[in-house]
Amino acid sequence: MRKILICISFSSLLLLTGCQESNQISQAQLNAIETREVDANMSETYNAVSGALFDAGYTIAMSDRQGGLLTGTKAIDKSADRFWISHSIEDIKFTVSIQIREISPKVCTVRIKTSRNGVPKVDKKAIDELWILMQRQVLMKEPLPLSNEKTSIGK
Repeated sequence: MRKILICISFSSLLLLTGCQESNQISQAQLNAIETREVDANMSETYNAVSGALFDAGYTIAMSDRQGGLLTGTKAIDKSADRFWISHSIEDIKFTVSIQIREISPKVCTVRIKTSRNGVPKVDKKAIDELWILMQRQVLMKEPLPLSNEKTSIGK
């Protein structure tokens, strides 16, 4: 009976491994997820990327404006799980590496790579969140100057 359970477990593992391999992303799909064009100059794009990282809760670990490189990190503290479940549970550390390249004076490409605990892993949800935040930063304009007139609140 024990041998049968081991064989079934091993067969299930092989099936699951086979399924995971068939779901791999092609290079074209990966480029579509990770790389996009931004209608802004290098300085505006860099500011938008750094603002998006900050808004998404990342700590900027490395910043090179001239090289167009940024790295952001954030972690999930698993100390309660370590205490209650197992001492071997580690904190989860997310890292986002971003490369900005100028195509023309008013257009840049931005490439976002993600990793979890130092292992490259495509995190489409995190990448999409950064794109949305970055686009908001690019589209934001300076606020209109306040006039000297009192508003209804200040009367």
